[in-house]
Amino acid sequence: MAEDLEMATLAPETKGVVIHEGICILVCHTGGEHFAIENRCTHQDTALHEGRVRNGFISCPLHGVRFELKTGEPRGDLTRIPVRTFPVEIEGDRLRIRVSES
Repeated sequence: MAEDLEMATLAPETKGVVIHEGICILVCHTGGEHFAIENRCTHQDTALHEGRVRNGFISCPLHGVRFELKTGEPRGDLTRIPVRTFPVEIEGDRLRIRVSES
């Protein structure tokens, strides 16, 4: 079952965390786009929100594993497990994040 989460758009080159039904979601606005990913590194279950966003990737603050914001795919040798991503739509000054069970 899918459900929509609504929130205000973010200023360029910022990020924020929202919790929706027990899922911690990191929302980033970078490169003119908004992205939503689960706020959890798949290497050692570390929160990603303190990591650096650069060139469409976020780096885990613990060991530096990078995850592509668009697909959740990891880069590096520490994990091959992608981070869960969520579709984002912009409606005026609001974001709609599609959260589904999986």
